[in-house]
Amino acid sequence: MLRMLAGLTLVLTGADHWTTYLCLRMPVQGWEVIEANPVADWLFGMAGLVPGLVIDTGITGFAVLFLLLTPRFGNRIKAGLLVFIASTTGYAVINNLNAMQDLGLSPLGVH
Repeated sequence: MLRMLAGLTLVLTGADHWTTYLCLRMPVQGWEVIEANPVADWLFGMAGLVPGLVIDTGITGFAVLFLLLTPRFGNRIKAGLLVFIASTTGYAVINNLNAMQDLGLSPLGVH
């Protein structure tokens, strides 16, 4: 169960990062597209979009691996944390996909 939740979290993280990249990689005429997460916005401002996404991916991967391997937390707490991360990340993906539809962007990254 924990491995499945961890896998779901990582897949949703990948989808979030891909859709975030597509939304923020270049200006869209007539729209002001911004990063809604203030921590991610700060990271992108400090490191740049692609390096920021790479850093975020690494942090998320480390956190998921830590949760899977650490004996410090019971499985119920681990599962709860993974469900929380997957849920909030899934919400971000849905939000990004809705924004992409409004902006006329392809989820495949083509113009």
